[in-house]
Amino acid sequence: MENKQLNRLLNTACEIITSLEHHADDDLAKSINAMFEEINCADQIDDEMKADLEAQDFDAFGENKI
Repeated sequence: MENKQLNRLLNTACEIITSLEHHADDDLAKSINAMFEEINCADQIDDEMKADLEAQDFDAFGENKI
């Protein structure tokens, strides 16, 4: 499966989950919110890891690399 197709399917799934959230009981709504928070945190961690790898790039930073 290509990234473009996978992203489209994931976005569609998120839209469906978000629309159902308004009809969910409290426990299910909390689970949905927790899932989206986990996704948000994972994106931030990925960005931080990428920045760390870039900071270790000798060609870009020379002797100032980490």
